[in-house]
Amino acid sequence: MAITLGTNIPAFISRMYLNSANSSLTTTMERLSSGKKINNAGDDAAGLVISENMSALVRGSKQAMANIQNAESFLTVAEDGMVAISDHLQRVNDLLVNMANDTNDVESRTAAVREIIERIDEINRLADSTNFNGRNMLDGSVDKIIVQMGPDSTETSILDISSALTDCHTEALDVDLPAVLNPDALIYNDGTDKIAIPNPDGTGYVDSETGAPVAQITNPNDFDSAFDASNENCRAYMEKIQAAISKLSTNRGLLGAYENRMESSYDSLSTRIESLESAKSLYVDTDIAEESTNFAQQQIMQQINISILSSANSMQQNALALLGG
Repeated sequence: MAITLGTNIPAFISRMYLNSANSSLTTTMERLSSGKKINNAGDDAAGLVISENMSALVRGSKQAMANIQNAESFLTVAEDGMVAISDHLQRVNDLLVNMANDTNDVESRTAAVREIIERIDEINRLADSTNFNGRNMLDGSVDKIIVQMGPDSTETSILDISSALTDCHTEALDVDLPAVLNPDALIYNDGTDKIAIPNPDGTGYVDSETGAPVAQITNPNDFDSAFDASNENCRAYMEKIQAAISKLSTNRGLLGAYENRMESSYDSLSTRIESLESAKSLYVDTDIAEESTNFAQQQIMQQINISILSSANSMQQNALALLGG
């Protein structure tokens, strides 16, 4: 090889390989320090895209699991409200079964109805007050309750649980106290005999069918009582109460079905997350054993190239020797 002063080709070649060794060593040190195989897009562009998509699925799945737990709490509160209402209906049914027995006199039947009235008021209070995070559940205001129980926007990732939430007001359940079983009901005449009951707001009387105020009742003592707790009336009301109990039981069964479905989805998401994390690890996590081996090799290559570059730079000094000779 000619000895020249203009261009030191061996030095250029040595420097190129030294830069490559330095770059590789830097990458390896970064991977060992961070524990990540991909620290920037240039490390593995395709792997970055795949791993980020997997990360989105993992994070979405974890949030979906949290959604499911939240929804299960929602359904638990709803069921607790239904259980309480059902208990009241069961007690009303017990009272009606007792009232339908001819061994009871008017006074005992009247006392039983007074308890029924209180329980009806409590059922309506529960229907109005049962809520989760300020959202009423049993008052008939529910339209849709969508649970996002999957990590994507597909139809299979959502569940509408609103069909299990029924309006539990006594009017909606068709278990309002019949006028003839109201101890305070009065008979008045408006062309035909009709029944008036005390206005729920505590002022005056209203027609039992239309709810219109009955202005002619100013002194209840001037009117005959419409109270008729006969066996037939008790049994007719009993039939409605039992139908309402059956309806609530059906809805509670639907709540249970939704809870079971969400539990299954929760378990499936947990398994899916484990698989995704394992797959993502192949793309993003540093193989410490492999990178440690690379680190040692690249350190050696760096030292070799430094030595060679030093030798290449000293080659041009030979020209001085020739000139001095």
